Amino acid sequence: MGCAMKFVALVLASGIFMLGVVGCGGGGPQVEERVETRSVPTLVPTIAAPPVPTDTVAAATAPVGPQLSIAVAPVTENVPDYDRGEWRHWVDEDGDCQDARQEALIAESETPVTYVNEDRCRVASGSWEGPYTGENFTDPSDLDIDHMVPLANAHRSGGWAWSEDRKREYANDLSYEGHLIAVQASANRSKGSKGPEDWKPPERGYWCQYAVDWISIKNEWELTATESEADALSEMLDTCEPSRSLSVVRVEPSQPAVTPSPTATPVVGKTYASCDEAEEANEARVRGSQGSGRGFPAAMVPSARDGDGDGVVCER
Repeated sequence: MGCAMKFVALVLASGIFMLGVVGCGGGGPQVEERVETRSVPTLVPTIAAPPVPTDTVAAATAPVGPQLSIAVAPVTENVPDYDRGEWRHWVDEDGDCQDARQEALIAESETPVTYVNEDRCRVASGSWEGPYTGENFTDPSDLDIDHMVPLANAHRSGGWAWSEDRKREYANDLSYEGHLIAVQASANRSKGSKGPEDWKPPERGYWCQYAVDWISIKNEWELTATESEADALSEMLDTCEPSRSLSVVRVEPSQPAVTPSPTATPVVGKTYASCDEAEEANEARVRGSQGSGRGFPAAMVPSARDGDGDGVVCER
């Protein structure tokens, strides 16, 4: 067996002792002194430990494979107004004095960060590449921490029904690395609460990752997309290499419970044969409880049909 073959055989057999063999000529690799003084153990076959499956990793990761899916629903009617105060963000969930913004800055810096002072609560400098524009930054004041799926978009997509605790969890989620990202402040403010149908990163090379992260977050938090949103995401996935496709799962949106506003029952002192007579008498109109307009109490115009059963007729 030649010299090269002897080197391979001894490396395989020596296991953790990390033995080396000096080559046949003077040009072979040098061996550390400590290795020469140790004896070679009996050659025993060993079996390498199997690799740890990636699905055992606790942190959330982007889906793999070319096929992605997203739930698409019509726009929900009568959604409560978005209140940013209900989505409390930049919370120090683990009590280490670094809030979610600081933790995102630390995680995304390409070099070790420095801190404002010894308590290490606030980041003073680091090295970041803003993915929306491709520009580099060292001063965290130039950066916003962006919610990939903006809070207002999450609200419109089903988050309006969440408890305030759930909204806070979403606003500070660090479990998925694409959820909170350090981006150029001006780019983030240009994006605002827009979905991909209305805004895409200027850096086209980021479109694929942007779409994958957006879809992953919506699925993880059981949020829906609109038709135009899904179309825009499909366009962005076409930039992936290889291209990835998006399947649409159509669902019905949850609807807010509408509680009719209580209305006072008016005292009816006179009745009329028709709506026109009540109108000519300048009778006051009342609001119908089904949102059908303003009309007269049904008892005031007994002949008029109360089609929606709300006690108000002649609505307009």
